[in-house]
Amino acid sequence: MKNKIRLYVDGGNRLTKVMEEGKKPFSFPTIISEPGIELDYGTSFDLFNLQSESQEIDFDHMLVEIIKDGESLGKKLVGKAAENKGILIRDRNRYEKKYNDDVIKFCIFSGIASNFAKYEKNQQSVDITINQPLVEYVSNKNGELLKGNVKVLYYNTNNTSEVIKEIVFDIESVTICPEGIATFFHYSVNESGTIKDEYLNNKKTIVFDIGSGQINVAAFNGLKSVGVNTFEKGMLDCYEKVSMMLYNNFREKLDRKPYTYDVDNMIRYNNKILKAKKGETIDTTAIVDDVFDGFAYELSKDFREFVKTKFIGNCDQAIFSGGGSELLFNYLNNYLGNDFYCVKPDTAEYHNIIGSMYYRIYRDTANNL
Repeated sequence: MKNKIRLYVDGGNRLTKVMEEGKKPFSFPTIISEPGIELDYGTSFDLFNLQSESQEIDFDHMLVEIIKDGESLGKKLVGKAAENKGILIRDRNRYEKKYNDDVIKFCIFSGIASNFAKYEKNQQSVDITINQPLVEYVSNKNGELLKGNVKVLYYNTNNTSEVIKEIVFDIESVTICPEGIATFFHYSVNESGTIKDEYLNNKKTIVFDIGSGQINVAAFNGLKSVGVNTFEKGMLDCYEKVSMMLYNNFREKLDRKPYTYDVDNMIRYNNKILKAKKGETIDTTAIVDDVFDGFAYELSKDFREFVKTKFIGNCDQAIFSGGGSELLFNYLNNYLGNDFYCVKPDTAEYHNIIGSMYYRIYRDTANNL
């Protein structure tokens, strides 16, 4: 094995959705630093330029088998190959323990291996930092279920017995970084691992991490956490409502009720235009705006209640993160902007990934001191 490579991994629903939608699977920054080579933790990386030029594998059409500690976790189609066949790769139940969910584990291992394949790395020792919801963090701080030897086999989708490539790695260390708290470290810690001055003066901060199936919220007084909570609702609730309204209003133009990933892709990549039968299109802007506005209003009430219980009044900064914040921020700011200073990072759905990197920088610096 070579030097231990440090990776930062998203452990929530977004990662599983990236697999099923086939939008550059696993293009988020995972391989960041290798001891002795990138001691700055790679903080100057280009988020959207992480694809290798030469690839043996068609990452839009993958048939992958994961073998963990000698036991196969199954063989699954991912990327567009899965989408075209209507196979959804996602966690089955939002209330399932994510660290123990077979689908999410499959996605994490596939994501790591796919990046190794892109960068022509193999036989690596791995130290991963993974984001988990706050409630998961409490019960799974050591990440033992992810440790071990992993072999990933890539098959020819036209000849499913032909192995195109094999990637092997050992997960030796796992650090769990709570969602929401990760984003806070991105704001409060310098690249040197020191605390920014403003956070040494009891700056009151709320982080609202809006995910696919859950919303994690955390309150900080300076660098000290003074409260956390998890709401069992997220963007999938919005997508399901949009899907139902579209099917009810445009049933004659649709073969079926749109899947939630259809709705997400339509909003993120197709300007809210849904493709229907016979080349027709449906402008869903009014429906999406109505659903998002209503959802944001309900969230704004949750937010105000949380702030009131933790700080008995206002806070200095409200940070909205997670993939959902990219879609909901303007709606939320409409209801909260007059009373709170609302911001969101400029790193899209990479908030927690980059935040977990700063979390490790801070931890390593503190341990060295």
